[in-house]
Amino acid sequence: MSRKSLQDNRYELIKAHILDPENSPLPQEHKQQLERIIDASRILEKNPMQKQAVALLRAKYPDTGRTQAYEDIRLAVKLFNTLHTFDFDFWHSWLINDIVKNIERCRNLGTAKAFGVIASEHANLIKALGDKPEEIVDPKRNEKHAFYILVQNNNTQVKLDINDLHKLPVNTLQELNRALFAKEINDTEAEEIFNS
Repeated sequence: MSRKSLQDNRYELIKAHILDPENSPLPQEHKQQLERIIDASRILEKNPMQKQAVALLRAKYPDTGRTQAYEDIRLAVKLFNTLHTFDFDFWHSWLINDIVKNIERCRNLGTAKAFGVIASEHANLIKALGDKPEEIVDPKRNEKHAFYILVQNNNTQVKLDINDLHKLPVNTLQELNRALFAKEINDTEAEEIFNS
């Protein structure tokens, strides 16, 4: 017979353990795992990157293996949702689907009260969907525009097309790179430039 996992326990047992750990009805190995998961959720609040959270959890519980630590982190994410792990897209689609189902149920009832609920659900649906965008964003917009780097030499400005930079000679690119990202020069470097 296989061992029960922590997830197989009833919600009431886990809640009783969290509220009163001294008189917990959970088996000992589940108590330890639940404590690790609670600590993992606290660690994730401060360190949302899982790799760092696993390292910190293993530092706190040195007897815990890496696989077990990753499993505890995965359960902590699942049980204790935070802003970092909350799936807004899923929630938004669930909300819209739920509103649509309510509208269908009310239509099937056909009562006056149901039609009033339909009107309020339509208002909720409009809020959930938001306003229609004025114009659809073109994903190829950047391909339609030309982007230039303006280089000024004395009083002359030269427009360099970003798409044509690869056609420039290597020494010109290196000089351009040095000019764009160079730090301020000192007096001896300035003299060398004037003498060259």
